Amino acid sequence: MRSFIIITVLSALAACYGAAVVPSEEMSEGCTMIFDEMSPDGRIVPNAELNAKSSEWILISEGVVNAPAVPGQVQRVGTWHQADLGVRIERLALSYGAFPADVQHTPLGSNFLEVKIISALGQRVAATISVYRRGCC
Repeated sequence: MRSFIIITVLSALAACYGAAVVPSEEMSEGCTMIFDEMSPDGRIVPNAELNAKSSEWILISEGVVNAPAVPGQVQRVGTWHQADLGVRIERLALSYGAFPADVQHTPLGSNFLEVKIISALGQRVAATISVYRRGCC
């Protein structure tokens, strides 16, 4: 009975570890933080999931921001996008190498979006910022 309990506990721990640790194959694809009406505070999704649902969203702008790591300093980078009149920006996607300490952006739902990325102390910023509108129908 004792060995059965140990095997059961070890199996449960192995299952939890497998669910918690991202396999290296998925990690090489990268992750993206999405801000939209369903997740205004952001949620992390694998890039494969983001690309699978691309027909619902139309990319209207994309750019890369970079700032090198400086020991003992925080890096701040930002960008903005002004869409045409009548175009509503409804989704923001940020793809990183290393997740920043903070992301700030203006509210979604208008034709203007400003994004600021703040790194952790001594961390570099390297991110792709993608702005989307909802697809037709």
